[in-house]
Amino acid sequence: MTLIAFRRWLTVRLVMSAPVALVASATICGLADDALAQGQRSDKLIYTCEDDQGRIISADRPIADCARRELRVLNNDGSLRRIIAAPLTREQQKQRDREELQRQDDLAKLRARQARDRSLLLTFEDEQSLESMRRRQLADVDHEIRLATLRILSLDKDLKIAQAEAARFQKERPGRALPFVYQQRITDAANAILAEDSLIRDRQNERARLNDRFDTDAMRLRELLGRPTAQPTLVQERIQSRR
Repeated sequence: MTLIAFRRWLTVRLVMSAPVALVASATICGLADDALAQGQRSDKLIYTCEDDQGRIISADRPIADCARRELRVLNNDGSLRRIIAAPLTREQQKQRDREELQRQDDLAKLRARQARDRSLLLTFEDEQSLESMRRRQLADVDHEIRLATLRILSLDKDLKIAQAEAARFQKERPGRALPFVYQQRITDAANAILAEDSLIRDRQNERARLNDRFDTDAMRLRELLGRPTAQPTLVQERIQSRR
């Protein structure tokens, strides 16, 4: 890499990442490269820009006063060689940064959708295979709910027994404080029932999430496979009913 090429590469790096003050410095550095290149050629370059009063400033070398303005570089015959854009203001830089973040976010979402599409096509041959997996996963959740319900019924019996024993103690020994062991049995049974009830609610929510995901996947799979969707399907009706 020649010295000129290296300095131009460095200028580009500075323009892309440096603050305004450094960008201006980098611009001057880039103009110096033009001057250096000009000295190595027979043709001369003309540098021109417009000042605050609208006057055109021209010179046969880089103009320091043009460092923060759009600069036009002309060939010796007056034809345009290139335009060097003015450095961005702070607000312009912030706007460019926001646009770049939005672009990256949109790109990440697009890649996620593409990855999901590939996964659907690799996992399911058709909509029937998808519905088969839905039934299996829902059956597992329903099984957990049934087991938790049975445990609640058993715990409820334990709670009633503990409460009956505590009541009998207080009846047989009026005025005496209920021993800790009776209180602990009641508390343990009640807390266990609450835990199983929380598990059931969690599994019911998971059931709803599974249905939502499979509904969305079924519609997308149908689109990927090129199946017609003119008539409302059961999946579409189910999604609309939840909105």
